[in-house]
Amino acid sequence: MKNPSSGLSFAHALRLAFSYTTTWLSPPRGDVQYSWVAAAPDEIQPGDVLVQPASQLSDRLLAQAVEQGAVGIVLVGNLPEQSIQISPDLPVAIIAREGDSRLIQKELLALLLDQHSALVERGARINAQLSQMVADGAGLEGLLAALASITGRGLIIQDKRLGILADQPSNDLRDAWEGVLRLVTSPEMLPDALRDRKRVNHHASLIAVEIPGGLERIIAPIMVSDVARGYLSLVGLAGQLDELDQVAIEQGALVCAVEMARIKAVRETEKHLRGDLLSALLEENLSPRDARLWVQALGMDPDQFSVALRFSWNAPTPPSRRRLETLVNGEVARLSAPVIGSPLGVEVICFYILAANNPRPEAALNLAESILDQAAREYPDMPICCGVGAPASDMGGWRTSFRQAGQALELSRRLGARKPLYFPDLSVYRLLMQIEHSPELIAFQEEILGALLAHESSDELLRTLAAYFEHNGNLSQTAEALYIHRNTLLYRMERIAAITGLELERPDTRLAVQLALQIYRMGGSSI
Repeated sequence: MKNPSSGLSFAHALRLAFSYTTTWLSPPRGDVQYSWVAAAPDEIQPGDVLVQPASQLSDRLLAQAVEQGAVGIVLVGNLPEQSIQISPDLPVAIIAREGDSRLIQKELLALLLDQHSALVERGARINAQLSQMVADGAGLEGLLAALASITGRGLIIQDKRLGILADQPSNDLRDAWEGVLRLVTSPEMLPDALRDRKRVNHHASLIAVEIPGGLERIIAPIMVSDVARGYLSLVGLAGQLDELDQVAIEQGALVCAVEMARIKAVRETEKHLRGDLLSALLEENLSPRDARLWVQALGMDPDQFSVALRFSWNAPTPPSRRRLETLVNGEVARLSAPVIGSPLGVEVICFYILAANNPRPEAALNLAESILDQAAREYPDMPICCGVGAPASDMGGWRTSFRQAGQALELSRRLGARKPLYFPDLSVYRLLMQIEHSPELIAFQEEILGALLAHESSDELLRTLAAYFEHNGNLSQTAEALYIHRNTLLYRMERIAAITGLELERPDTRLAVQLALQIYRMGGSSI
């Protein structure tokens, strides 16, 4: 970034001083320095900038400015209709707004005499402008558009997980913008000083870094309650970012914090309302009429199909439920999923509102899988389980879908499943779970698998038997799945038959063995 002590150029001063658009009628050639600001042609001294109403522009004015050594002219207002030839050797800018040109003169002088104070004042004006936009409901996208207009740079707002909330490319970066977005969403590109969101306040509020492609980035943490809730980035060509960019991003981060806090408060309120609705529905504390009215008040269709999803950790010493909520809510927000969610005990429950009555709720299953994948990335040693119920055609079916999701979740815990379990896919497990405490069930498992479980090679032989049935008795596929030679597989199958006395060629025997294996798995044992 430019060193503010290196002097103040005419073009730089116009950029720093004014929040309104400046247009060059004749751009400066190189770094043109100015030493004073004249308010009238007769006051011009060599090295001055002349500020005049645009209506006063004439050939005579231009000639006089050149003759007396002016280094530039600033015109305020609308140009006269007559055609005037402007020399390319004299920089001329126009501020197309109605107002007193003397105010422009004072601002340029103030910047020349005390650049720091002028920048502080400019920062206050930027803050006031952005704050008014927040009050008017412009949102994060509106704030970025305003900052882009002020700075002419590319802007990005990210959440705490580096997901893009809003972005605004600059004209000179449009072709490279997709690459910029990929870079800034990579955790490796976040400076070390900003990675601990609770300790960011101990570091400088702004950090400038170079990024590949000859670009430079200024990052400001968006602080809410002393925690970085996100990041505001300004991106431009390396070596071109200046004091205005620093002032703008600093004020922008402050106002973004207000907007993000407001958004969070609204979402928390909505979450509590929807959570209360779920609790009331599942506990049958609402009449059907009241339930319909509540759902409609939240902007939902009570007759739309929905499906229950239930999530929980599956570890002896799991992270907090709050972290589970954060994972679920993060993916729901990223995918803009139509979900009502709420914590319940150690679980997080969701109802996914389906767009149509499809035989299989693929969108809900994809969300569940995305949440489990994200959990595996963030907590590789702390798996999450998920159960998904069958779709409910109306609110009366929510409790049924919720109960089914609970059964699928329980089976997922026992099996150690790393994918969501969908209740209609549970097949015979649905029956087995209804009678799992029956002594006959345990006796059946012992009768079929007891001898094999007692054998010293039980683990290897059980894996072989399970793989054999998973591949429908195909020996070649089973051997390939177990990474063993086909002859080795045949030897193991002969040993299993000898130990158990089972004739696997018989269909009823194969069915019995598969049931026994499922009972064994359902008890929480892995194969």
